[in-house]
Amino acid sequence: MKEYNVRRHNDNKHKAKFENLTGELRQNKIKHFLTSLSSQQNIFKSQNTRNEASVRASYVVAEMLAKNNRPFTDIEFFEKCMLAVTNEVCPEKIKLFEEISLSTRTCVRRTEELGNNLFSQLKDIIPSLDCFSIAIDESTDISDTAQLLIFIRGIDKEFNIYEELADMCSIKGTTTGEDIFKNIENSFEKLGLSLKKLISITTDGGKNMSDIHKGFFGRIKTKMIDNKFELLMVFHCIIHQETLCCKVLAWKNVMDTVISTINYMRKNGLAHRQFQQFLEEIEAEYGDVIYFTEVRWLSRGAALKRFFTLREEINIFMNEKDKNVPQLSDKKWILDLAFLTDMTTFLNELNVKLQGKEKLLPDMYSDIKSFTNPFVVDIDDVESCLQMEIIELQSDECLKTAFRDCNNLIQFYPSLCETKFSKIKYFAKKMLTIFGSTYICEQTFSLMKYRKSKYASRLTDGHLNAVLRISTPKIKPAINTLVDAIQTQKSH
Repeated sequence: MKEYNVRRHNDNKHKAKFENLTGELRQNKIKHFLTSLSSQQNIFKSQNTRNEASVRASYVVAEMLAKNNRPFTDIEFFEKCMLAVTNEVCPEKIKLFEEISLSTRTCVRRTEELGNNLFSQLKDIIPSLDCFSIAIDESTDISDTAQLLIFIRGIDKEFNIYEELADMCSIKGTTTGEDIFKNIENSFEKLGLSLKKLISITTDGGKNMSDIHKGFFGRIKTKMIDNKFELLMVFHCIIHQETLCCKVLAWKNVMDTVISTINYMRKNGLAHRQFQQFLEEIEAEYGDVIYFTEVRWLSRGAALKRFFTLREEINIFMNEKDKNVPQLSDKKWILDLAFLTDMTTFLNELNVKLQGKEKLLPDMYSDIKSFTNPFVVDIDDVESCLQMEIIELQSDECLKTAFRDCNNLIQFYPSLCETKFSKIKYFAKKMLTIFGSTYICEQTFSLMKYRKSKYASRLTDGHLNAVLRISTPKIKPAINTLVDAIQTQKSH
């Protein structure tokens, strides 16, 4: 405001009232006005802060519900519990909690906004990635919609690795290689992903994925060739391969006896109760046997291990039931059972090691082979473009010491000089982005089947996408940004 305008306003409106106030009286009056103004401003600031806190709280609760796979309607039950506890513990503050909007409609809206925010953050990260790989898998939900999951693992200049759900594509019709290719192409376009930076693709090896003519691989390979991009690497999930190896160990003479005996003891309620009571009375190591299910990766080894441990107790129980199992008294058959139990137990332990989020290919490879060391690799086995840098790397004693002292490869490779080892560093980035398995897809499908169940089959594809995006991120939602972007008013 200009001084002239303020003076004119004072002379016209306030001069007669305050012209007698001079000296100290005038100064005290000015201080009183300033204090009064500050007090009024603090009232508005306090109210605004309370409103922002209420909105922020509604986002936090919506995020917690999504991460714990709870229905949107649970937020209303949560509100009742919160108000009941507040009324008992600090009733004088219940008004503050009543101002938090926790209706089902608000929860749905907050979940959508959180999902969109995570998508926007991922989209902002994409340009900084030097290269990336994807893991894709497809499964059918409770409403028979084919859901295609696309996970991305990318790495930037500083060797920061990002592993996020890129997209969930809902396919209502066929799921041919062409359908999958079109959906993935659309997802890449939405995120701004370039095929030029795509290093590898990992899938479960299904025909619609891996067929070189009509499958997804055939179509994306053609696209890469047409654009003269570097051909990408294609991987079959290492956990699926390990599971296929397990199936080679069929040992029908052992498995048929084990499965039929377990089924007898568990298919009948009375026999099952009697068997459990028998084990309890003799204080056996375990209280029951385990079912074997072909589609569950670890069930064969778990069922065999439990059966082998309880083999003597099972033999006694079956004889008492006049269901003699002669194999349980055959030493040769017992040796076969012991061998198969040891082998499947070892394979189960390997399977578990290969699982997990952010599991890097070199780590998975070292679980199968005993080394992943650039200092012992044979120069002749290395691509010609890398050989000179590998020779220089292996001849540097300081770098050998640094490698031994490093906890992992992600710490070692960024420390290399960019000018001397640029090709090795880029090669390392490509290797670090590769998905060794589709474990993260399988885990997310488990979340999907739990969240979109027969009790919540009407959950829309858009809301399911948002819930899964919130449930599986390394990136955190920017809740403060969302709060600042909306009007902090209580919803209806």
